[in-house]
Amino acid sequence: MSELSAEVIQKYKKYSIPQLKKKAQVFFNAWIRKRDQSEQCISCDSYKLHSASHFYSAGHYNSLRFNEDNVHASCHRCNYFLSGNLIEYRKKLIKRIGEKRVVTLDLLADHKFCKHDSFTLISIIEKYK
Repeated sequence: MSELSAEVIQKYKKYSIPQLKKKAQVFFNAWIRKRDQSEQCISCDSYKLHSASHFYSAGHYNSLRFNEDNVHASCHRCNYFLSGNLIEYRKKLIKRIGEKRVVTLDLLADHKFCKHDSFTLISIIEKYK
C-alpha cells in the first residue's frame, strides 16, 4: 500500500467504509475491463466484454476482491447467467497467468476473511482511478 497524503485522506473523509468499498470496486472493475479490452472473455471466446468477473467471488472471498489475478474481463452471459462459467474460466486463467499464479490464488482463497479499512480502500481508489 502506498503512502497517502493528509490531503488525499481528507478528500475521502465524508465517505463511510461501504461507500469507499463501492467506489473502489467501480474503479477497480473499470481498470480490469480496460486492461483486458483486447482479450476475449476469460470463460468463452466472446469479445463482448462488459463485466469484471471474479474467479473467487467477491462476496465470499473478500480478501481476493481487489486481486488482479482473481479478476478478468468477461461477457455478461458468462459472468451473470453462467455464474462465471468457472470450469472454462479456470482453464483459460491457467493459460493467461500460469499455473503457479493460479495455485497461489487457490492458497490465498483459504483466507476468506478480510476487512478493508478506509486507508486500504482509499489506496485502492487512488491506484485504479
